[in-house]
Amino acid sequence: MSRRNSRLLLDTSFLLPVLGFETSRRVMRALPSLARYELYYNEISLLEALWKIVKILRDKPPNDIERVVEGVQAIIDTMTNAPLTSDTIRQAIYMYMMGHRDMIDNILYSIALTHDLVLLTVDNDLIRFVHEHNLSKKHIITPEEL
Repeated sequence: MSRRNSRLLLDTSFLLPVLGFETSRRVMRALPSLARYELYYNEISLLEALWKIVKILRDKPPNDIERVVEGVQAIIDTMTNAPLTSDTIRQAIYMYMMGHRDMIDNILYSIALTHDLVLLTVDNDLIRFVHEHNLSKKHIITPEEL
């Protein structure tokens, strides 16, 4: 990956380990490689991660909750926020109208596109959609391509 594309927007799956939760092997194997990149996040990924985490934490002790809070703070302190823009929203809605019904994925890909970032994802449906609809492939990457 060129220096220009060394800025990665992390999909939600890559934030979960920072919050104390293991995810797929593909994600876990890629984590050491992330040190070579400038990392970006968006609050939508944090919200999506929290939706998943609260289901797991429902009956857990308070120290598990604190681990999540500390993980969120670590993300905020060590990564750069890539905010939503009007162009991001426009592109995400366009993708939805083209047939990709996962708005979180649409927003994350659109953030990568509008901020000239590369979305790191394991979402095969999104990758397939991008390829099938001739959207910019330089703005999306899998862990195996790092």
